[in-house]
Amino acid sequence: MQKRDHREKNNILKRAETRRKLARQVNILRFVSALLIVMTIATFSLSISSFASERDGGSSYKYYTSYTVKDGDNLSRLADEYMTKEYSSAGKYISEVVSINHLLSASDIYAGQVIILPYYSMDLKH
Repeated sequence: MQKRDHREKNNILKRAETRRKLARQVNILRFVSALLIVMTIATFSLSISSFASERDGGSSYKYYTSYTVKDGDNLSRLADEYMTKEYSSAGKYISEVVSINHLLSASDIYAGQVIILPYYSMDLKH
């Protein structure tokens, strides 16, 4: 009977040790999985951020400036001077100028008139 009790005790201790080892392995697996997930998210975030910066050439800020129209000015010439790479075409830039200044058309400007011209800058101005 003592041998049997001793064997049962050993079996119980072995099962407990096996459970502890298994629990430790599960915890290590969970830690490694969590670490891999965090590293994947961080890598993805950095690559998105890097892609956006490369695509845009960095962050740019939109500003507006007032301009007094001179004799002989037209919106095409002003687009050549003030339009930045954020605009896909001179036509889109001119359309925005017409819109924000409530002009009837691109030719609806005259000498002495003060208009607002949009532009982008990498500098953050206060």
